[in-house]
Amino acid sequence: MTKGSIGVFDSGLGGLWVLKHLKDELPEYNYIFLGDQANVPFGGKTPDELFNIATRALNYLYGEKECAGVIIACNTISSTIYERLRDWKDEKYFGKILFGIVRPTVESIDKGKPVVIFATPRTCASEVYENFLKTNVKNYIKIPLPQLAYLIENREDTLSYIKYFKDMIGSDIESGALLCTHYGIVRDDFKKVFPQIKTWVYQEDLIPAYIKEYFIEFPDREAFFSRGGELSIIINKESEVFDKFAKEWFGAHIKPEVINL
Repeated sequence: MTKGSIGVFDSGLGGLWVLKHLKDELPEYNYIFLGDQANVPFGGKTPDELFNIATRALNYLYGEKECAGVIIACNTISSTIYERLRDWKDEKYFGKILFGIVRPTVESIDKGKPVVIFATPRTCASEVYENFLKTNVKNYIKIPLPQLAYLIENREDTLSYIKYFKDMIGSDIESGALLCTHYGIVRDDFKKVFPQIKTWVYQEDLIPAYIKEYFIEFPDREAFFSRGGELSIIINKESEVFDKFAKEWFGAHIKPEVINL
């Protein structure tokens, strides 16, 4: 297999936030980010809609951009249709790697303590996370936040929105997990609203650590990923907010490329 970049796919800012942390922790690799701004947010879409969106993106990243592997930086897709996508990928792009976000997340949740899960409605309803939580976690509460990703994408007031859910958990819950990559962007707001939570799971921290460990465990697969520190950010719809965050996180010289996809 020809060497290729690490692809990162999400609806937008959440994946870009993950990409920032990947670049910070593994700066030597080449990255191609694809943000589906035309279909944000993903949280309310059906599994078939998500599959069509994801396969279109993966065709672009694996096919046209020749990525060696792609990180699905989206809980909604990873928790709803990951196995379906993996089967599709194995048939069409055998040898390429598809990284989901569920495995490193569930491995990081403290199984012996009560935990509160903040996520999109689709992720909250997913059988993948539900089965894991039922089987492994002592006690848990799931709180869907249907509007938060939209508020983050549009730089609106997120703190006031999160405060609406303040009384949904008691003082005995000291562990929390943000199961939408968008939510980490405003993790300080969560810490303000829920001071009783002492331990947080942040996926933007988990994913780089997981990729590092994966490359150490499978050096033969790591060899397929190209190095050079190159970065390409691609979106399928103009967004001033996206442009602003891209410059803030990656430098004033960064200008996302807009494509028709």
